Amino acid sequence: MKIYVVCDLEGTAGVVDFKLQCIADSKYYQQAVRLATLELNALIEGAMEGGATEVYAWPGHGPFPGGIDVELLHPECVLVMHAGDAGPAAFDGSFDAMFLCGLHAMAGAEGGVLSHSFMPILENVWLNDLKIGEIAMNMASFGELGVPTVFIGGDQAAMEEARALVPGIEGAVVKWGLEEKSRLGALSERKTVSLSPARARGVIREAAERAMGKVGDVEPFRVDPPYTMRVQYTEAKYAEQMSQHEGVERVDDTTVKQVRDVLSELIF
Repeated sequence: MKIYVVCDLEGTAGVVDFKLQCIADSKYYQQAVRLATLELNALIEGAMEGGATEVYAWPGHGPFPGGIDVELLHPECVLVMHAGDAGPAAFDGSFDAMFLCGLHAMAGAEGGVLSHSFMPILENVWLNDLKIGEIAMNMASFGELGVPTVFIGGDQAAMEEARALVPGIEGAVVKWGLEEKSRLGALSERKTVSLSPARARGVIREAAERAMGKVGDVEPFRVDPPYTMRVQYTEAKYAEQMSQHEGVERVDDTTVKQVRDVLSELIF
């Protein structure tokens, strides 16, 4: 069976500080990338034990290298490289399932660790009136082609967000947010309890193997076209800039709207 893995960095065990761990050239960025890569490798091991024969992965955290260390990558993984961070590339309906690795919840999520929606300047995003983040958008993009999402690894809030959309999804929770969040733009930072990286990889491996058993049972997450997307920005200047694009309409001071026939045509 052929699977595709959408990867991110903020949902990785031990990653809790955006400035120090999630920005290229920050003090602990390379450590975070290494931890994320080892979690991806654990996912691949579990998926292959569960019957996967081909594994593609897209590193979706920022520009190249996207939060994955290619030198540490599992030898059986095909990495989609230099494809940017606007969304996964090189996927089609030939994949049997999609997995989410290292994901975080949407902006404002209760209990979310480093929760945000796509980029710090976005406050809220709605797709056909459903409030979404990266989890739902990735699920919908694959679901548009009939590919189900069967696994998510990340924090507890990300798991809850995914299960609200796909109740049968398998998952691996590697950390939990505590107490009230503080704000860093549209990113949420809070006190966090995390599994050790080694333990997290074991949880991911086991859950990924179980997830392979759900391929064919879990339905793809679909949003019916045409796709109406509303985006609320943190500042009016961003809405003004976006409203200059063709097909994008200003709704209010900080919000724009667009309607497209396919998800890949939507722009932020």
